[in-house]
Amino acid sequence: MPHFDFIGHRRTWFIVSLVVLVIAVGSLFVRGLNLGIDFTGGITYNLTFQKPVSAEQLRSVLEKQHIGNSVIQLVGTETGKTSRTVLLETPSLTEHARYNLQNALTSQVGKYQITGLNKVTGTFSNELVKAGILAVLIASLAIVIYMMIRFDFRFALTGIAAIFYDAIVTIGLVALIHFQISQNIVPAVLIIIGYSLNDRIIIFDRIRENMRLRKRGEPLKDLTNRSLNQTLARSIITAVVVILAMLALLIFGGATTQDLSAAILIGVVFGAYSSILFASPLWYIWVDANERASAPAARRTAKAER
Repeated sequence: MPHFDFIGHRRTWFIVSLVVLVIAVGSLFVRGLNLGIDFTGGITYNLTFQKPVSAEQLRSVLEKQHIGNSVIQLVGTETGKTSRTVLLETPSLTEHARYNLQNALTSQVGKYQITGLNKVTGTFSNELVKAGILAVLIASLAIVIYMMIRFDFRFALTGIAAIFYDAIVTIGLVALIHFQISQNIVPAVLIIIGYSLNDRIIIFDRIRENMRLRKRGEPLKDLTNRSLNQTLARSIITAVVVILAMLALLIFGGATTQDLSAAILIGVVFGAYSSILFASPLWYIWVDANERASAPAARRTAKAER
């Protein structure tokens, strides 16, 4: 078992956490989120071409038409890179721009039929944002209640503080790399919350178990360090497995899953980090302060009993 002094270097971890948080929040204000049509509104086309086409061909046409923030999804790929059926999402376009795009697709890619056309309105986008925020808040409240029942309020509050840290850092760093944000960001944040909760429960459960078996006079710092070292291998292995899966999805999954895989990748990295180096030291500071405050009272009571 390793013997790292995590708690002894807690001030360093807090400084690192603060720097990352400042960068993430600053990115949200400076760069902002690169919102896709799920949030800003736009048009979704279902296109059926006479011959298989690639995403690169379609992307080239869109770039020549100066249409950004678009998503191209090949449906039922025939060779892995081409398909006759395409789902194309673009921002809201004027009739003239739509006419030019359709003509450009015909002349530069090939003949096709529009088998479906849907408009995403601003009203729908606002409802999507509200539903996403509500889902995250409900999940967070459920986590607090669960952790208070299973552990105590100190575990619950430090755990939820770390979860909010994970969510803010994830969204901020996604803004920094400027990946387009679609409705995938909502399940991504919920996945990150679930992952962080699971990792935190494993660590907190070990701390609680060691607190029950705590020897008289054992420093809380040593107990917390021992608990973190006992769960370190499990936390690292779990994080590495998820990170490798998300890297594969990020590299080979295409543009439609970039925001999902990037958000989960960042969230898992900082979820593992915050479980060990943010939530646990935060819990230690709180409990250590309570023990130090109660020590004089305990000594006075002991003297009075004598």
